[in-house]
Amino acid sequence: MEKRNIYKDLVCFFVAFILIVWTVQGINFLKDQRKTYSFEIQSQRELTESVTEELKKIAGLYEFTPVSSCNLTLQLEEYTMEKVITGIDLKSYPLHWKSAQEKFQRGTAPVLFFGSEAFLGFADMNGNGPGKSQIKEWSRRFQELEVKLIQESGQEIKGKIAGIFEEPSAGIYIEAGQLQALYNNSVKITGGIVKIQGKQNMEKARKILEEGGFLIE
Repeated sequence: MEKRNIYKDLVCFFVAFILIVWTVQGINFLKDQRKTYSFEIQSQRELTESVTEELKKIAGLYEFTPVSSCNLTLQLEEYTMEKVITGIDLKSYPLHWKSAQEKFQRGTAPVLFFGSEAFLGFADMNGNGPGKSQIKEWSRRFQELEVKLIQESGQEIKGKIAGIFEEPSAGIYIEAGQLQALYNNSVKITGGIVKIQGKQNMEKARKILEEGGFLIE
Protein backbone atom coordinates (compact mmCIF):
# COMPACT_ATOMS: atom_id res chain seq x y z
CA MET A 1 0.00 0.00 0.00
CA GLU A 2 1.44 3.35 -1.06
CA LYS A 3 2.28 5.66 1.82
CA ARG A 4 0.46 8.97 1.94
CA ASN A 5 2.73 12.03 1.46
CA ILE A 6 1.90 14.01 4.61
CA TYR A 7 4.21 16.87 3.62
CA LYS A 8 2.44 17.26 0.28
CA ASP A 9 -0.97 17.24 2.00
CA LEU A 10 0.15 19.95 4.41
CA VAL A 11 1.43 22.13 1.56
CA CYS A 12 -1.85 21.73 -0.34
CA PHE A 13 -3.84 22.58 2.78
CA PHE A 14 -1.69 25.64 3.44
CA VAL A 15 -2.02 26.87 -0.16
CA ALA A 16 -5.79 26.33 -0.09
CA PHE A 17 -6.05 28.21 3.22
CA ILE A 18 -4.05 31.16 1.84
CA LEU A 19 -6.26 31.29 -1.26
CA ILE A 20 -9.39 31.34 0.90
CA VAL A 21 -7.96 34.17 3.05
CA TRP A 22 -7.03 36.18 -0.05
CA THR A 23 -10.46 35.62 -1.54
CA VAL A 24 -12.20 36.80 1.65
CA GLN A 25 -9.92 39.84 1.88
CA GLY A 26 -10.59 40.63 -1.77
CA ILE A 27 -14.35 40.43 -1.26
CA ASN A 28 -14.15 42.65 1.83
CA PHE A 29 -11.97 45.14 -0.07
CA LEU A 30 -14.50 45.34 -2.90
CA LYS A 31 -17.31 45.82 -0.38
CA ASP A 32 -15.38 48.67 1.27
CA GLN A 33 -14.83 50.35 -2.09
CA ARG A 34 -18.54 50.17 -2.90
CA LYS A 35 -19.66 51.30 0.53
CA THR A 36 -20.90 54.85 1.09
CA TYR A 37 -19.41 56.94 3.90
CA SER A 38 -20.81 60.22 5.14
CA PHE A 39 -19.54 62.80 7.63
CA GLU A 40 -20.04 66.42 8.53
CA ILE A 41 -17.49 69.17 7.88
CA GLN A 42 -17.33 72.63 9.41
CA SER A 43 -15.25 75.67 8.52
CA GLN A 44 -14.57 78.84 10.48
CA ARG A 45 -15.30 80.79 7.30
CA GLU A 46 -18.40 81.01 5.17
CA LEU A 47 -18.30 78.61 2.24
CA THR A 48 -18.45 80.44 -1.06
CA GLU A 49 -19.73 78.89 -4.27
CA SER A 50 -16.15 78.52 -5.55
CA VAL A 51 -15.11 76.58 -2.41
CA THR A 52 -18.14 74.33 -2.77
CA GLU A 53 -17.19 73.60 -6.39
CA GLU A 54 -13.64 72.71 -5.31
CA LEU A 55 -15.01 70.29 -2.72
CA LYS A 56 -16.95 68.47 -5.42
CA LYS A 57 -13.66 67.66 -7.19
CA ILE A 58 -12.52 65.35 -4.37
CA ALA A 59 -12.18 61.76 -5.62
CA GLY A 60 -15.14 59.59 -4.73
CA LEU A 61 -17.31 62.49 -3.58
CA TYR A 62 -20.73 62.15 -5.17
CA GLU A 63 -22.75 64.46 -2.95
CA PHE A 64 -22.14 67.56 -0.83
CA THR A 65 -25.10 69.03 1.00
CA PRO A 66 -24.43 72.49 2.49
CA VAL A 67 -26.05 73.16 5.85
CA SER A 68 -26.84 76.50 7.48
CA SER A 69 -25.43 77.58 10.82
CA CYS A 70 -25.40 80.44 13.29
CA ASN A 71 -22.92 81.35 16.01
CA LEU A 72 -24.63 81.85 19.40
CA THR A 73 -23.92 81.79 23.11
CA LEU A 74 -25.87 79.12 24.98
CA GLN A 75 -26.66 79.29 28.68
CA LEU A 76 -27.74 76.27 30.72
CA GLU A 77 -28.22 77.00 34.41
CA GLU A 78 -24.95 78.69 35.50
CA TYR A 79 -23.00 77.34 32.53
CA THR A 80 -22.44 78.95 29.11
CA MET A 81 -20.67 78.20 25.85
CA GLU A 82 -20.19 79.76 22.45
CA LYS A 83 -21.33 77.34 19.80
CA VAL A 84 -22.13 77.08 16.12
CA ILE A 85 -25.74 75.88 15.91
CA THR A 86 -26.40 73.84 12.78
CA GLY A 87 -29.69 73.92 10.88
CA ILE A 88 -30.68 70.50 9.53
CA ASP A 89 -33.45 68.53 7.89
CA LEU A 90 -34.31 65.84 10.43
CA LYS A 91 -35.61 63.52 7.70
CA SER A 92 -32.52 63.53 5.49
CA TYR A 93 -29.66 64.34 7.87
CA PRO A 94 -27.56 61.26 8.85
CA LEU A 95 -28.52 60.82 12.51
CA HIS A 96 -28.25 58.10 15.13
CA TRP A 97 -30.63 58.85 17.95
CA LYS A 98 -29.81 58.15 21.58
CA SER A 99 -33.05 59.46 23.04
CA ALA A 100 -35.79 61.82 21.94
CA GLN A 101 -39.26 63.06 22.73
CA GLU A 102 -41.90 61.14 20.83
CA LYS A 103 -43.56 64.45 20.00
CA PHE A 104 -42.41 68.01 20.35
CA GLN A 105 -44.21 71.24 19.65
CA ARG A 106 -42.87 73.45 16.88
CA GLY A 107 -43.39 77.10 17.56
CA THR A 108 -41.46 80.31 17.96
CA ALA A 109 -39.26 78.92 20.75
CA PRO A 110 -36.11 77.11 19.54
CA VAL A 111 -36.29 73.30 19.57
CA LEU A 112 -32.75 71.99 19.97
CA PHE A 113 -31.10 68.62 19.45
CA PHE A 114 -27.85 67.91 21.29
CA GLY A 115 -25.05 65.52 20.39
CA SER A 116 -24.31 63.15 23.28
CA GLU A 117 -21.01 64.97 24.01
CA ALA A 118 -22.27 68.53 23.47
CA PHE A 119 -22.77 69.18 27.20
CA LEU A 120 -18.99 68.93 27.62
CA GLY A 121 -18.64 72.34 25.94
CA PHE A 122 -20.29 74.26 28.77
CA ALA A 123 -18.26 76.10 31.43
CA ASP A 124 -19.09 78.22 34.47
CA MET A 125 -17.85 81.77 35.11
CA ASN A 126 -14.55 80.37 36.45
CA GLY A 127 -13.99 78.30 33.32
CA ASN A 128 -14.84 74.99 34.98
CA GLY A 129 -16.83 72.48 33.00
CA PRO A 130 -19.72 70.41 34.39
CA GLY A 131 -18.87 67.18 36.20
CA LYS A 132 -19.77 63.72 34.95
CA SER A 133 -22.67 63.47 37.38
CA GLN A 134 -24.05 66.82 36.20
CA ILE A 135 -23.83 65.79 32.53
CA LYS A 136 -25.48 62.47 33.33
CA GLU A 137 -28.30 64.32 35.10
CA TRP A 138 -28.78 66.71 32.18
CA SER A 139 -28.87 63.82 29.74
CA ARG A 140 -31.45 62.01 31.85
CA ARG A 141 -33.87 64.92 32.15
CA PHE A 142 -33.06 66.80 28.93
CA GLN A 143 -36.73 67.40 28.18
CA GLU A 144 -37.05 69.55 31.33
CA LEU A 145 -34.04 71.75 30.64
CA GLU A 146 -34.30 75.37 29.56
CA VAL A 147 -31.53 76.68 27.34
CA LYS A 148 -31.02 80.39 26.62
CA LEU A 149 -29.74 81.31 23.16
CA ILE A 150 -27.98 84.67 23.19
CA GLN A 151 -26.94 86.69 20.13
CA GLU A 152 -23.99 89.08 19.95
CA SER A 153 -26.45 91.96 20.32
CA GLY A 154 -27.49 90.55 23.68
CA GLN A 155 -30.95 89.51 22.51
CA GLU A 156 -31.89 86.18 24.03
CA ILE A 157 -34.60 83.58 23.60
CA LYS A 158 -35.40 80.49 25.64
CA GLY A 159 -35.39 77.08 24.00
CA LYS A 160 -35.92 73.40 24.81
CA ILE A 161 -33.98 70.23 24.04
CA ALA A 162 -36.10 67.71 22.15
CA GLY A 163 -33.56 64.95 21.57
CA ILE A 164 -30.03 63.59 22.01
CA PHE A 165 -27.95 62.19 19.14
CA GLU A 166 -25.46 59.38 19.58
CA GLU A 167 -23.95 60.45 16.25
CA PRO A 168 -22.96 63.10 15.38
CA SER A 169 -21.90 63.47 19.00
CA ALA A 170 -20.40 66.95 19.33
CA GLY A 171 -22.86 69.28 17.63
CA ILE A 172 -26.01 71.15 18.58
CA TYR A 173 -28.77 71.22 15.99
CA ILE A 174 -32.06 72.84 15.12
CA GLU A 175 -34.40 72.41 12.18
CA ALA A 176 -33.13 74.50 9.27
CA GLY A 177 -36.42 76.32 8.73
CA GLN A 178 -36.62 77.41 12.35
CA LEU A 179 -33.00 78.55 12.37
CA GLN A 180 -33.65 80.70 9.30
CA ALA A 181 -36.83 82.13 10.82
CA LEU A 182 -35.17 83.02 14.11
CA TYR A 183 -31.76 84.25 12.96
CA ASN A 184 -32.14 85.11 9.28
CA ASN A 185 -29.50 87.84 9.18
CA SER A 186 -26.92 85.79 11.09
CA VAL A 187 -27.29 82.48 9.29
CA LYS A 188 -24.35 81.38 7.11
CA ILE A 189 -23.23 78.30 5.21
CA THR A 190 -20.04 77.16 6.95
CA GLY A 191 -20.24 73.41 6.47
CA GLY A 192 -22.20 70.49 5.18
CA ILE A 193 -22.55 66.75 4.74
CA VAL A 194 -20.01 64.98 2.56
CA LYS A 195 -20.86 61.61 1.00
CA ILE A 196 -17.95 59.56 -0.34
CA GLN A 197 -17.94 56.20 -2.10
CA GLY A 198 -15.13 53.84 -1.14
CA LYS A 199 -13.08 53.49 2.03
CA GLN A 200 -9.82 54.60 0.44
CA ASN A 201 -11.50 57.65 -1.06
CA MET A 202 -13.04 58.44 2.33
CA GLU A 203 -9.68 58.26 4.13
CA LYS A 204 -8.00 60.45 1.50
CA ALA A 205 -10.88 62.94 1.57
CA ARG A 206 -10.73 63.27 5.35
CA LYS A 207 -7.00 63.97 5.17
CA ILE A 208 -7.42 66.57 2.41
CA LEU A 209 -10.23 68.33 4.28
CA GLU A 210 -8.40 68.34 7.63
CA GLU A 211 -5.29 69.77 5.96
CA GLY A 212 -7.57 72.40 4.41
CA GLY A 213 -8.67 73.55 7.87
CA PHE A 214 -12.03 71.83 8.04
CA LEU A 215 -13.30 70.34 11.29
CA ILE A 216 -14.67 66.85 10.70
CA GLU A 217 -17.40 65.44 12.92
